[in-house]
Amino acid sequence: MFKTLLSFRPRMRSEWLSILTAVYLLFFMNGTFWDKSSVFLKGDALALLALGIGLLAGFIALIVTFSAKYVIKPVLIVIVLAAVSGAWFMDRFGVIIDGEMIRNAMETNQAEAGHLITPAFILHMLLFGALPALFIAVVDIVHRPILKKVAVNLMIILPCLVVFGLAGLSNSGTFIFNIRQHRDWFRTLNPVFPMASAAGFLIGESKEQNIVVQSLGTDAKVADDLTFGQRKPRVTIVVVGETARAQNFQLGGYARETNPELSKRDIVYFDNTSSCGTATAVSVPCMFSVYSRKDYSHAKGLATEDLMDVLTHAGIKTEWWDNNTGDKHVADRIKKTEFFKSNDPRFCDGGECLDQILVDGLDAWLEKVDGDAVLVLHQLGNHGPAYYLRYPQDFAKFTPDCRSVDFDTCTPETITNAYDNALLYTDHILAEVIDTLGAHGDRLDTAMIYMSDHGESLGENGLYLHGAPYMFAPTEQTHVPFVLWVSPGLRQSSGIDTSCLAANAEAAHSHDNLFHSVLGLMQVDTQVRDPALDIFAACRTGASS
Repeated sequence: MFKTLLSFRPRMRSEWLSILTAVYLLFFMNGTFWDKSSVFLKGDALALLALGIGLLAGFIALIVTFSAKYVIKPVLIVIVLAAVSGAWFMDRFGVIIDGEMIRNAMETNQAEAGHLITPAFILHMLLFGALPALFIAVVDIVHRPILKKVAVNLMIILPCLVVFGLAGLSNSGTFIFNIRQHRDWFRTLNPVFPMASAAGFLIGESKEQNIVVQSLGTDAKVADDLTFGQRKPRVTIVVVGETARAQNFQLGGYARETNPELSKRDIVYFDNTSSCGTATAVSVPCMFSVYSRKDYSHAKGLATEDLMDVLTHAGIKTEWWDNNTGDKHVADRIKKTEFFKSNDPRFCDGGECLDQILVDGLDAWLEKVDGDAVLVLHQLGNHGPAYYLRYPQDFAKFTPDCRSVDFDTCTPETITNAYDNALLYTDHILAEVIDTLGAHGDRLDTAMIYMSDHGESLGENGLYLHGAPYMFAPTEQTHVPFVLWVSPGLRQSSGIDTSCLAANAEAAHSHDNLFHSVLGLMQVDTQVRDPALDIFAACRTGASS
């Protein structure tokens, strides 16, 4: 019976299967690319036609390269499935799948990934991925002898490359101008750019396996001469926000009350702050790195000790509490607790926890502090697309709020409502951190620094979520909130003038400031601290302007 069924399989030459696949990929899996092309080349039908002909020739040449026995089927199936998956995320969220996006995806956890693997995504993969892949798997491919196969393939590939080149030259001025003006254009060409990015990522990962971490700031020491018998221990809590964009912060002028509690606290808000990256896997290690954004790379970050190590060299207790997807190697050499793995029924469900879990044990932790300390709280914050899961129902102030991970079922207004509710909850968490620190003012000199790792797109220009390549990322993904609270005791003992800080709050700041400012706040003296990037350096009593 099986042989009978096989006899009904369609028969096709390998080169024709390659051409059919190329047509399918270029014209059915490139919605975003063709949408952009029709806009950028509007009014120039000949350039658009040349683009289509040239790219089809290029796709055919590329796919026919794999037209060989034992190779063609597995390669085509992988390419098709990768293209169908990429098309979903590019067409639905407007993302660009580059190396950093792939890194971010590789470092996510099961719960976070589950919010993206929706029933609609599965149906999309079945209809547009599994069925074509099944066709490729069952088709009876007619192969020629090896030498004739090479000859026929070359007879297809070489003319296609000529057509590809001529099509490009025919409208080279138009194409070059638009590529320069719209640098993201060809990054949406699917699956060429995503698969090239994946290859580059894997090559980079293999090179990073043998990296040896180099020491940093081993000369670090607390600069003042006072002992703990003469001063209170200094404690700074650094809250690493997640996906909070400055445009929706009330403190920065947003019309909605997304920061009602922080607005009542004696804080300084730095309104003009930019992130180091547009995804957690880049921004978090970068903001704790000694390198500036322009000098930072993932390999450099892995090869160099970070802020937490320098603080440790100075004899300061350091600890990392995580409620996100991990510390991204920042806390490899210090004590860390991953609360998202706790499954505490009071706060957690489905592998994710409300950020209240970070505050729950804070008072008890502070009670045990007997020396200078820095604690990092890594929030789940506003991580999308499941914004509605980031806050308890009590914080659903802006309604109706989108209660789905499939944005197609929600209006832009309900998506923004859910996002703002999550910010409202972060506002509450930060106010709790401040109040808890303040309650220990009789024994400790305390401070809180809050910085989000990156921002978020909420539909502007057709973009959602985050992770756009930094060179053309929208400000919604790079403009982040930065909040500072310093206790009265620490202001007095360290000579910190918060009115001076507030006067400079509108100046440009970035993640580059965090490393040096935390060292300055903790009064750590080391050659690796740059006073020009320490926001406290010019705002201490007696500091020169």
